[in-house]
Formats: sequence, C-alpha cells, structure tokens
Amino acid sequence: MAKKLYLCFLWHMHQPYYKNPQTGRFQMPWTFLHLIKDYYDMPWIASKYDIKLTFNLVPSLLQQIEEYKNPNNCEFLYLWKKDPTLLTPQEKALILRYLFSSHVDNMIKLLDRYYQLFLKKHRVREEELAKIFDEQELLDLEVLFLLSWSGNYLRQNSHVVKSLIEKKKNYTQEDKLYLLEELVQLTDKVIEIYRSLQDEGKVELTTSPFYHPILPLLLDINSARESKSDVVLPSIKNRYAEFAEDHLSKAVGYHQSTFRKDPKGVWSSEGSLSRDTIQLFRENGFTWTATDEEVLYNSLSMKNLSFIYRVWDFDGVKIFFRDRYLSDAVGFRYFLEEEDKAVEDFLIRLRSIYDRSDVSPVVSVILDGENAWEHYRNNGYNFLNLLYRKVQDTPWIETLTFSQVLERDIEISHLADLKAGSWIMGNFTTWVGHQEKNTAWEYLDRATSLYRESPNEKAYHYLMVSQGSDWFWWYGDDHYTPFVDVFDNLFRLNLKQVYISLNREPPSYLDRPIKKRSKSQHIHKPTSYITPTIDGRITNYYEWLHGGEFDVWFDLSSMSVSSSIFRRVMYGYSIENLYLYIEGKFKLGDSVRIDLISKIEITLELPLVYGLSKIKVNGGEVLSSFDKGLEVCVPLNLVDGKDMVEFSLVYLSGEKIVERVPVYTNFEITVENLDYNWYV
Repeated sequence: MAKKLYLCFLWHMHQPYYKNPQTGRFQMPWTFLHLIKDYYDMPWIASKYDIKLTFNLVPSLLQQIEEYKNPNNCEFLYLWKKDPTLLTPQEKALILRYLFSSHVDNMIKLLDRYYQLFLKKHRVREEELAKIFDEQELLDLEVLFLLSWSGNYLRQNSHVVKSLIEKKKNYTQEDKLYLLEELVQLTDKVIEIYRSLQDEGKVELTTSPFYHPILPLLLDINSARESKSDVVLPSIKNRYAEFAEDHLSKAVGYHQSTFRKDPKGVWSSEGSLSRDTIQLFRENGFTWTATDEEVLYNSLSMKNLSFIYRVWDFDGVKIFFRDRYLSDAVGFRYFLEEEDKAVEDFLIRLRSIYDRSDVSPVVSVILDGENAWEHYRNNGYNFLNLLYRKVQDTPWIETLTFSQVLERDIEISHLADLKAGSWIMGNFTTWVGHQEKNTAWEYLDRATSLYRESPNEKAYHYLMVSQGSDWFWWYGDDHYTPFVDVFDNLFRLNLKQVYISLNREPPSYLDRPIKKRSKSQHIHKPTSYITPTIDGRITNYYEWLHGGEFDVWFDLSSMSVSSSIFRRVMYGYSIENLYLYIEGKFKLGDSVRIDLISKIEITLELPLVYGLSKIKVNGGEVLSSFDKGLEVCVPLNLVDGKDMVEFSLVYLSGEKIVERVPVYTNFEITVENLDYNWYV
C-alpha cells in the first residue's frame, strides 16, 4: 500500500455546567451562544466534504443543550425576553454585562448599529451603563447581540435571522421573541446532525467524564507530582475513585442513549492521563484515548518529534499524541493570517512530516471546537472550507477517525510507562498547586467527608458537579475572565447544596469568595500623570516611574509565549495626551499597528525606524520614536478618549501580520484624574 499521511482531527466541544443550584437556571449563557454559532456549524461545514472527523461531546454539555429547549432555563435569556421597560436597574445591569461580549472586529463591527452602541458605551464606566441606553437602544442591543452570535448556517438558511440583519435597527419586542423562537429550534437539530453524520460513517463521536473532572487527580491527587515533583498539594483526606468511575460510566450511558452507539474513544478532560486513568478506560471498554505530545516526552524521558506520529499502546489502550504546533496554530495563530496563507502553512508542515516518515505517519490535530472561531473572519467559515477542501484534494493525505486508524495495518509502539499529565504544559498545575486552587480542593474534601457520614443522592450530584475542571481552572493567577466571580460563586453554591441536601448548615467560609482578586490586565496602574520625552527609550528613572504596565499575555496564559515578539507594554497619560512605551524583539523596517477605540476609532501604523516620526490624524498629530523601544504620544482629543480607551497592538513584517496582543481582547485604559505624588 502506498504511503499516506493519516490526518486525524478531534474537535473537543465543552462548556462548564453553568446551572445555579439555587435558581435552577444556567447562570451564564455561553452554552447557548456557542450552540447557535458553533455546535451546529462545525459538523454542517464538515458535511460538505469527503473527509472524516472526530467530535468529542462532553455529556454535561449535551445535557445543557437539551435543557435549552426551554430558554427560561437560562438566567440571561429569561431577562433578555423581558420588555426593557419592565427590567429593574439590577436586571438591566446584569444583562448589559453580557451584551458587549462579542468580538469587536469580527462580530460587533459587522452590524453598524451594534458598533454605534458599542462606541457609546465608552462614555461611561461599566457600572453606569444602565443609565445611558434608552429602551429602544436596549432592544437593539439585545437583538444585535444574538444576531452577532448567529452562525453561518443561520445566516445562510434562516429567513428570520436574515430579515433581522437586513432591518439593522429599531427592533421591536416582537422581533426579539421571534428571533429567540427561531434560535431555540436549533437545539434539536444539533444532536440530529451529529448522529446523522455518525450513522453515515463520516464522523466518530467520543465522550469525556460526565462533568469534566480531572480524572487522574480524582483517582490519586499525588499523581500531580509525577510531572512536577515540587507541586504543593492540598490537605485532603478522601480518595475519589468511586466518583471517577461514576463520571465515566454515566458518560458512556448518556452517550449511548443520545447517539445509540457505544463510544470507542474517550477524551479525558483536558487530555489528563495517568496509569490509573488508563486502567479505568480499559475497564469501561474504551479502545483508545489521546493527549498532548508533552505527556509522551515525559513518559519516555526524551523528546523526539517523530514519536508523536505513531500510535502507542499502554496497558491495552491505544494512545494518540497530538501535534501541539499544528493544533495551537489553528487555535491561536492562523486567525492572524489570510485564509490561503494559513492553510498553505498547515499543508507545508504536513508535507514535511510526510517526507520525513518512512511509513504512513499519524498526525493528530486536537483542540477546542468552539472557542477559536469568533477570532477568525466570518467565524472560521472561510478558513475551514478552504482547509477541508485542500485536505480532501491532496492525494497523499487521508483523513481518518481515530478508530479507523486502528483498523489499518499500522505498527503499534509499546509504551513502558506513562507519566501522569495533561495537555496544558504536560502537568496539572492549572487545577492544583496554587493556594486558591488548593483551597477549593480542601472545601470540596470537607463536603465529601460529611457526605460519607450519611450518603445522599442529591448531595452526591452536587459533589459530582463540584469536581468539574473549570472551577479550578479559573482560580489562581494563570487565567483571566471578567466573569471569574460568577465561576467562583457557582462552585461555592454547589458545595453549599451538599450541606443543605444533608440537612446541615453550610459553613460560613462558603459565603466568602475563594478568588482573592481577579487576574487583571494590569501589572500595575498609573499612580500619577506622566510627560515622557518621545525618543524611543526610558530616558531616566523617573520618566515612566508613575506609569502603568499591562500583562501582555493576560488573555492567553496557557499558550507558550517564549517565541513572542511583544515583551512589554507600558502606558500613562497627562491631561492632554496618552503615552505608550512598547518593547519587543523588533526589527528595523517592520512596523507596529495600534488600533485605538474610544468614542471613535483610529488606526496608527508606526514604522520601526530610528528617530522621531509624525503622523497626521483627525486634524492632529501623533508622535512616535523607535530606539530601545517604540514610544508613542497620542493626543486624547484625537480619539475623544477622556473616559475610556481600548487598543490592541499588531506587529507587521511587510504586509504580513506576525502577532497581535492581546490575542483575544483589547487592552483597556480608564482615563482618571490623578493627583501628583511628590517624592523626596
């Protein structure tokens, strides 16, 4: 048989279990938003091509999709349905917290009225938003928000969505309810399309532990030391093996009842594996699993890239190791490029793997199936169509599901040992080791001890939910979300329900946030006005002493940034000017683009040339100078930025976009009145 490159895509679909156990409603709307944007679009796009894919669908996600048949099960949609005139100030503030959480360039700007209202919000701080939008503006915002999240399938096939996009503004309450009725119908279609493609043999469907826990830590928390010996573990008394077993057996049962077929493969939450986890998979009838290449390198005590293009066996279960570069390129890098350039790079790298291999290599590309696409133009539609078509038409590539690979005549390598680890840095520090993460484990452990004294079905359920990986993910300093307070509260509410189910008073410490502070964009904020000399360097100690500094990678901490270009972003302002000082691995002749948004928007493309440069903008002048760094002065009146300024930085080599920071969001500056601080 002629050599082929076997290409295996696994799109992992997951959202945390957002249900508030006190209200019975989902506390955050992300499952619904990704439902209408991604969960249907992804299989729908793939169905057009002669390719094979694997989709991993977490049971607790499927359960939420089922419950969204009744939109009143979601707190956001329950309030969204109300006539704006009937909303209390508190309800209006709550709903407005979400109404601008769409990608600015790829979602908000595509709808002119939405972008106008987005610019209007810069007039005030978040806590004052409810005061500046009248009822008609709020109606428009509500409709436009859900339209911005409506995926390509809906935009191409739904008369309701198309007609409301064409209407543009001045929506009515009837328009709003008509839209929701249309969107909710997608809940039935989502399960149907996955099942249909499975039955046609085009996709393989796999599962994960029910509420997405980190199985190795449930089975033995000491396994965290295998990949990081100095990790500080929480003080817990319980082992959670029976919970781990139940997460898995319930997942198999739910998957079978939903898709009428037993899953052969399992994606362990966050690619987390250990020896005990593999044994549990084998006992539950799974033939294969997958994780990150770093887990293989740790297990072999050596790094050899060619080894990840084999299939390995450990204790009777086949293991696929993902190509981290290709997977992360799709997730984090390719949206910075034109689609043809991105797909060309993907294929060039596959060709290099193919040419270096004596036998048919197995290349595993595994990543989240929903989170990247809003950062792509047209929600990834153009990229995915081009990628699938090129892969389909390339004769030396054959796409296969993971189970189909095992049906081929391939050599299986034997893995003598398996070091416990995950797809985040090959270890478990994302979920254990930080004081906040360990506190969450210890609170969980105390509730578990009480449960063991008098087992109760309801208490058991809330313990299962509390073991989900996402609660621990958001504790500590390694990840950022403006909604971290909601995650913290949901975790503690589920633990409270354990006590209530056991007729015990919840301990008072569960009323206090575990999260001591939300990870901020800022390393520090300005302490006083500054007036630096624009010469491309920090001229003296005091020049930038009172300025602020951003954490350049605050929105992408799990991605390796060792090869990044941008290194440091400082900022400050006087009464009249905004100042930036940007350091990085810059090259003469390249340029840095600054996209500024306040009540208006301007784009500055600044050349990396020595000396002072002047750019005329909006009747004013922007100064920049490059030497040790890029130093910039922007008059605040040019962007009307007296209250809030958002910006992002893009590094350009010729016309090629090399890097953007922040990757997913914008830097935000609140322009405040600062008193001068005098130092002796």
